Amino acid sequence: MNPYSRRHDTPRPRDPGGQAPGIAWSHGERRRRGCHICRHPLLLPDVATRISLDIGRTGLLSTAHVGSFALASFFAGRLFRPTRRLHYGSLVLIALATLGSAAASDFIILLVTRLLTGLGLGALTWIAWADATRFPRGLGDLAAIAPLTAAIASPGLGWLIEAGGYPLVFAALAVLSLTAIAFPVGFGDLPRVGRTVSGSRSNRLLLMALLILTLGGSSVFIFTGASGIEIQGLSPTTIAWAFSLNAMAGVVATRREPRRGRAGLWLTGTAISALAIGLVTSGWVFFVAMAIWGYSFWMGVRAVFRLLVARSLTAAERVGDAQAAMAVGRVFSPVVGRLALGAGRFTRLSLIGAAIMATAALSVVTVERYRHSAATAWGE
Repeated sequence: MNPYSRRHDTPRPRDPGGQAPGIAWSHGERRRRGCHICRHPLLLPDVATRISLDIGRTGLLSTAHVGSFALASFFAGRLFRPTRRLHYGSLVLIALATLGSAAASDFIILLVTRLLTGLGLGALTWIAWADATRFPRGLGDLAAIAPLTAAIASPGLGWLIEAGGYPLVFAALAVLSLTAIAFPVGFGDLPRVGRTVSGSRSNRLLLMALLILTLGGSSVFIFTGASGIEIQGLSPTTIAWAFSLNAMAGVVATRREPRRGRAGLWLTGTAISALAIGLVTSGWVFFVAMAIWGYSFWMGVRAVFRLLVARSLTAAERVGDAQAAMAVGRVFSPVVGRLALGAGRFTRLSLIGAAIMATAALSVVTVERYRHSAATAWGE
């Protein structure tokens, strides 16, 4: 029997139907976070134009935003417990920083405000995912919120960009963040993770695979808006619909249970999609690749999360670490993207990004085969 396996699907007695107030708030948090995360590929070209910067340097805004998000996700579970003060303080920080982004016309000020927004979002996201591990379908339900929000918000963001550019988008997001304060919150028993984690080496390899996946994937994804405009000749509104399709495919994926042993296969699908976006100039292929990417990503990442839980002492043990690992990959992805992009060479960028993503997929396949062999040896 696997000594790290645990069951974490028992509803708390005081939460009728296995539902807790915290999970409802978690869903609301993911709705808002979906708006913040999905905006980058659509806003980068607009920001670059308005503040007279090249598209590569503008990607540093994503680095600051996701870098602070990674730090908050990693340390939140080790330093804090979920409290109303942490919840509302993070919301206020997000709203004020996003409002500052709307008013900023200087690159440095915009960089600082994105960094502060990332800190607030990192803390809120950690609470949401940790809370979701207490429920049988918590991870799947929570995962569905971000792509669902992106599917609904992407067309609206495209319209806002055309109507008023990034200042109007950030102003709208600041208002949405403030409205979240009106929702009541409740938290379950979520102790600090501290340093009590399993010594599973395969879990460490999985965390590294998530980092590598987002490093390669985000290096391509954050520039897909610019690629769609320059390579496929699409308008911002049309590209917004492509992002919406990507998100809807992700929603469909979160409602399906990934089969055991398929995580690496799904991640390979994301690499193929990234390759197609950079190599094929057809707008139709752009749409199809975006849909496959969204579906494959959420199927693969959820499967990797399950692999992490299977070798953890508690279900929530590696949630913050996984979020932080993926965020760290996103931190350095603009650097990789800028180096590979050069003078608008999206083909080279997609080749390098796809190769990095394929490496992550191969790592996950290695872990799956190793665990299958170990389980056979133990007679599981």
